[in-house]
Amino acid sequence: MSWQRSRWPALFIAIVAALTNGCSNPAPPISVTVSAHAPAIDQGQTDAITATVANDRSSDGVSWSLTGPGTIDNTGMFVTYTSPSTALTSAQTVTVTATSVADRTKTSSIQITVNPYPQIPFQTIANGTMGAAYTQTIMLTGGTPPFQWSVYNGPIPTGNYVGGAVPDGLALNAGTGVISGTPTGGGTWYFQAIVTDAAGVTVDNPFLSIEISSNAPAGNPIPFLNQPLVPTTIAPAGGDSTLKVSGSGFVSGATVDFNGTPLTTLFVDGGHLTAENPAVNTATAGTAAISVMNPAPGGGRSNVVYFPVGAPSSAVHFANAANSPLQAYEPFAIVEADFNEDGKPDIAIASGIRVYVLLGNGDGTFTASAGSPIPMPSPPYDDLASPYAGLGMAAGDFNNSGHVGLAVGLFNNLAAATFFGNGNGTFTASPTLANTAVGSLTALTAADFNRDGYLDVVAVGAGGGVSPTPLLGYGHGAFNGVVENLEMQANSSAAGDFNGDGNLDLLVSGTVAFGNGDGTFTQGPVLTGDFSAVGDFNGDGKLDLAVCSSFDNRVTIFLGDGAGNFAPASNSPISVGLQPEAILTGDFNNDGKLDLAIANAGDNTVTLLLGNGDGTFTQASGSPYPVGTFPFSIAAADFNGDGKLDLAVANLSDGTVSILMQQ
Repeated sequence: MSWQRSRWPALFIAIVAALTNGCSNPAPPISVTVSAHAPAIDQGQTDAITATVANDRSSDGVSWSLTGPGTIDNTGMFVTYTSPSTALTSAQTVTVTATSVADRTKTSSIQITVNPYPQIPFQTIANGTMGAAYTQTIMLTGGTPPFQWSVYNGPIPTGNYVGGAVPDGLALNAGTGVISGTPTGGGTWYFQAIVTDAAGVTVDNPFLSIEISSNAPAGNPIPFLNQPLVPTTIAPAGGDSTLKVSGSGFVSGATVDFNGTPLTTLFVDGGHLTAENPAVNTATAGTAAISVMNPAPGGGRSNVVYFPVGAPSSAVHFANAANSPLQAYEPFAIVEADFNEDGKPDIAIASGIRVYVLLGNGDGTFTASAGSPIPMPSPPYDDLASPYAGLGMAAGDFNNSGHVGLAVGLFNNLAAATFFGNGNGTFTASPTLANTAVGSLTALTAADFNRDGYLDVVAVGAGGGVSPTPLLGYGHGAFNGVVENLEMQANSSAAGDFNGDGNLDLLVSGTVAFGNGDGTFTQGPVLTGDFSAVGDFNGDGKLDLAVCSSFDNRVTIFLGDGAGNFAPASNSPISVGLQPEAILTGDFNNDGKLDLAIANAGDNTVTLLLGNGDGTFTQASGSPYPVGTFPFSIAAADFNGDGKLDLAVANLSDGTVSILMQQ
């Protein structure tokens, strides 16, 4: 029994050890894993990575390492990878590794593709042709696919920035950046392309454009109507009469329209028409809108010349209308037209970064149109924070809709915005702007300079660059610029056929530019002056020129010989007020002779010069007439329907528009 007792403890220990070893497992090995991550990022981006270590009883965690460009910021079990900030020329692959401190044989790695930062580089996108299938891809470098493409079109905090549009008939594929389709209209379309990549980076290029050549056959030209009409006015109840009109671009089948109603018209030649005006049209006092309508194909309505039906007067007296002056911040330019087609003249005022549209009530007062003021868009190229509506503004039907629209120069942005008239006093902006390439744009003139049945625009400016810049229209609100080598710094422009060749010419401040019939011009006589107007001032059927000089406060009348040559009239130059800034023509005293109204910024007046019918002028007895501070632009129409022309004067310094009514 003693032996058994002595062996028991050792046996017990062995049995316990055997039992213990048979019922337990060795400690599991350490393992390292890292969190899921973005497989690709862009240059300059970061990626957060988390490590997890299993069975690490020491809790020593991991150490981190990086193979490839970039840096890591180690914070224990977490690391932030930052891709390189230096420019990459190609995609790079980096490896981030987590290693267990307790067991350095245990690691886990991830790979990240680092792509160059996405860019839409400056590029020339291929031109297209109207009616021909078109496919082009916008060039993109870098970025992480897939991509999402768009064309920006809307406001940003700095203003009414518009990114433009691709040409009519084309579309941008949102997934591929391919522009394709069949163009339906000519013109150059400027737009801002935007792309967002899979890494969430958004970039843009606001300097893209596509030029579409038009292969549509030219139609009849849009006619252009000169002043004066013959007669320029008629007394009420004067019986049947004959109205003679002159201008450019008339074709067989053209009609002279009296307030939009066609008169029986005789085609004389491309510059002359004669119309029978029945007595009913002139039975009562009022002012008619005279225009010329060319038939299709092409064709369309000319500019308007007013025809007062009123008795002649020996003196002209003006007084402010009931609600004059009107308030308009920085009114740079003013034009008149019947925007809501009610037979009463309206006005549009380019003011700051807006255009105010005021509808005439027929009594000399005005009511703001719905949607007025219209914000000026800022173009996708040469963008500045303040897209000032500049000195240049022109009324015309730019989309062949039969409604009068507006072209407005953007003084700061080498551009012009086009607004399509809706016929009710409201407007729709063209989806693209026109690149005028004119520094400090001062004037726009709208006419059919290449005789194709679409309204064109010529821009001139007082700054550097090519001036005038012809922009050929195609009825879609987009324009193609014409290569022009003239460099005339100018404050104004006016159109007319000065040499009788049937092509519209330009008077650019004091210099004549002869039209070549294709939208280009050849420099003609160089006269002196800053602001100009065109009309037949001596009744010989040939266009003459009136040119103001702000330097010496005079206006000079240059009489034309019909062949493009001009000579000063006998009593020219004529002294006017201080610093004349605008001039226009019209028969203000209904005596059948063209007169001149001149806005003088230096002494805050309007001078009225009454024509004698021989190219000489006499200052009206009540002239000069006081207006607001720094009168800068002027327009004339019969705002109360009494058969006498009135004035609307934009006063730049005090932010008002004076409505001067004849008494």
